[in-house]
Amino acid sequence: MKKINYKFYHDLPPINDCMKKANVLIDLDRLKDLNTGLGQVAYHFGKALSGTVDNELHFTFLVPAKFKNYFGNLVDYETTTLKRRYFPEFCKNYDLWYTIHQDSKFHPGRGTPFILTINDLNFLGEKTPAKAKARLAILQQKVNKSAVITAISQFTADSVKSNLITANIPIRVIYCGVEVEEFPGATRPAFAPDGDLLFSIGVIQPKKNSMVLLEFMKHIPERYKLIIAGNKTSSYAHAIADRIAESGLTGRVIMPGLISDADKYWMYTHCKAVLFPSKFEGMGFPPVEAMRFGKPVFASTYSSIPEVSGDKAFYWEKFEPEYMAAFFLQKMEIFNNNPNLPEILKQHSMKYTWDENAGALLRLFKSVLSHGPY
Repeated sequence: MKKINYKFYHDLPPINDCMKKANVLIDLDRLKDLNTGLGQVAYHFGKALSGTVDNELHFTFLVPAKFKNYFGNLVDYETTTLKRRYFPEFCKNYDLWYTIHQDSKFHPGRGTPFILTINDLNFLGEKTPAKAKARLAILQQKVNKSAVITAISQFTADSVKSNLITANIPIRVIYCGVEVEEFPGATRPAFAPDGDLLFSIGVIQPKKNSMVLLEFMKHIPERYKLIIAGNKTSSYAHAIADRIAESGLTGRVIMPGLISDADKYWMYTHCKAVLFPSKFEGMGFPPVEAMRFGKPVFASTYSSIPEVSGDKAFYWEKFEPEYMAAFFLQKMEIFNNNPNLPEILKQHSMKYTWDENAGALLRLFKSVLSHGPY
């Protein structure tokens, strides 16, 4: 597997002469939830950017206190304080402010150009109309302050245009990078049974649609075992656990909860396929992660998934169990009989790297600072 090179320069002395460089604040507050999708985005983007030496830009990372100095000495740090959150006008000013997600509680003072990334508007399908309207109103205020909006997929960009007033604010699609940390010495997790393993990972919420996998499992050979990894504290996760017991699938469908990075690496390395029936995704990382390991992906046709995975995934067009099972078995036979497919999947996944993501954002930063075309 190709390892992404972040080009670290942490052994160099600190850069003190930043007077000629534009000082850019990068809001990485979501490092506080490192095991979530946005936490991983903050982590990997911070790694990619902290290894960048640029003649025009200098970066300050806004981070939780425990992450101060975490990314080395080529960047400066500001911590996420109550003063920064509620009284930005009394805090340090920057030439440009960038936040990686739309729900951040932090924002610049007046006059600072602001770039906002919108990851998704999933709440439109998850919340009651009243709550969704309230969320949109809050987001609209942030949009109104933005010089440019970036979206992590064209699907998200189109949703933004349809549901928010963007007027003359440019919207640019910049895909996130995808990386799975490697643990070559990882051993079989205690939760992984013998058999042909199928893997599903993500938050266990209704939007992920994991419940449909239970009836599907009844219609494929018993040698297949399914691991559904993710935080299992939600009521939806409890309902899935109850259904597993009621359906006689105990031992064939396992919900280990949150798993370690080493266990995630082992699962991607050894599973037969990744199942992703999600209905709401801003971009959808697990399909691309699976392809990085050359594994077949069975996904839904909803939201951004076909855009990002292209014709490299197998798509369930409906969630009727017998159909899902027959489709799965047929496509697995095709995959197993074509030795070229794993490498094709790996190459597709390399379209989404953090070096590409960081490079696109650097170009955007400079464009906004120069007041040129976005």
